[in-house]
Amino acid sequence: MRYPNAQAGVKKVFIAEILTLLVSVLALIGAVTAAVGIEAQGTLSEEAVTGTLIGGGALVLTAGVLGLVSLIINLVGLRQGGKDEPGMRYAFIMAVLALVSSVAGEAINANGTSTLGNMVTDLGGLFNFLVVVFVIASLIRLAELLDNKKMVSKGNRLNTIILFCLLASFLLEITPRVFSSSISENMVSVLGIAAALCAVIGYILYLGFLKNAVQMLKK
Repeated sequence: MRYPNAQAGVKKVFIAEILTLLVSVLALIGAVTAAVGIEAQGTLSEEAVTGTLIGGGALVLTAGVLGLVSLIINLVGLRQGGKDEPGMRYAFIMAVLALVSSVAGEAINANGTSTLGNMVTDLGGLFNFLVVVFVIASLIRLAELLDNKKMVSKGNRLNTIILFCLLASFLLEITPRVFSSSISENMVSVLGIAAALCAVIGYILYLGFLKNAVQMLKK
């Protein structure tokens, strides 16, 4: 194994991304469950409604804890991978900046949504996009060093698709906020669905590429 730090780091990033996917699923189920409980007030027994709300809240709380664990594992993995591949160090820096932007955006919007808060939050999304850019570029570079032409070819091909999907998702997501005064609610919903679809496609391809990279770096 020529790049043990890169292999261990990318494996952690892969695990972190799997956890992030699980977080999204749990948060969605929890939110829907809680919403059903709220809507059911007056039609179901008090015990049933309370149970539904508690169950939904528990799922959301679990998602929050797993999200924190995922964040830590991802940062550790990027930092470890950076010991073998400089590009991973830049990905680590972008991940830290994304975290700072996200926290700052939430703090600014704590007392109500504001343009500045949204801009800072969107900046965090851009930093997250750059994390993927640097990680993919780093893995392609490692494949070149290992003379793995198949992985290089696949990486270059997927690179364009993944980055296009994630960039499209980012732009579609921020469009309603940038042009809030001229976009209808129906269009906001359409853009939201399109953004989610692009993100899912890019995410699945990214996960597959990370998995292949872990296998490649074992050799």
